[in-house]
Amino acid sequence: MESAKQSIDQMMSQRVSRAQLEVGKAYIKIKEVNDKVTEEDVGTFIRSYRMGSGDGMTVHWEFNKDDKITTINDAMWGSVSGKELTYYRLK
Repeated sequence: MESAKQSIDQMMSQRVSRAQLEVGKAYIKIKEVNDKVTEEDVGTFIRSYRMGSGDGMTVHWEFNKDDKITTINDAMWGSVSGKELTYYRLK
């Protein structure tokens, strides 16, 4: 039972950390679609916020690239694997 709780805690922590990017840093968006991983330069992180609650919660990120503000949104929780969710890494 303890390992299942630890696994759930790790999964939840990973999902929440997606919204905790560092302001002023440049990021690459990573997304897997149809078993193909894509990477895209999204620019400098401005802020993130969440909307809704429960299974319907969404997470939103704002980036500045070439003086254009872009908002990207995604399901907050997704499936158990999280395979379909958007993630970011520093550029």
